[in-house]
Amino acid sequence: MERPVEERTTEPPHDWAGRYATGNTPWDLGGPHPELAARLVDGRLAPDREGARVFVPGAGRGHDALALARRGWAVTAVDPVEALAADLAPALERSGGRFVVGDALQFDDEPFDLVWDHTFFCAIPPEARTSWGERAAALLSPGARYAALMFPVGRPLDEGGPPFGMDGEAVLGALGARFRRTEEHDLERPVVKRPWRERWLLAERVPMEVAD
Repeated sequence: MERPVEERTTEPPHDWAGRYATGNTPWDLGGPHPELAARLVDGRLAPDREGARVFVPGAGRGHDALALARRGWAVTAVDPVEALAADLAPALERSGGRFVVGDALQFDDEPFDLVWDHTFFCAIPPEARTSWGERAAALLSPGARYAALMFPVGRPLDEGGPPFGMDGEAVLGALGARFRRTEEHDLERPVVKRPWRERWLLAERVPMEVAD
């Protein structure tokens, strides 16, 4: 019997389904980003306990989500493109994860220990970034982490998008005082073919009394 895929439907702001249908997905690396893969192997982004939960918004074909699941994370991956579910949903289920068809900006669930952001924030229209910061804060427990592989760093916003230009200040500005930056620097293992810089950002969700 075929397992149902969770669906929380909203109207996507961009024709992502059309892009996948035509194979016009230049952001897709065909595997997990090498920076993520290295940090999972050496333990820097490994789960610190059994059952630790990670939220992967804009999961696409799920290369990063599956890499996180293989390292022991309990993965919840969200993407608005329903056609991606045929391959990704069963693959994640075999690792104890799940795929949800829907809009990450409106997703709600029990608190997570990590948000993994790669090619998601850059796809959000700049006017919606604050909404995402509020959603991320609601999805993460105090002490939980927000890990962002930022791209395209340095691209002017007036060039439009997606991908819209971003940097650490843009992400932290959206996340607000509920988060503190713990790490930011250029990547150790960047993707050479990408035309703009990539950077690494790690932020921690602080308790409300600290944020206030």
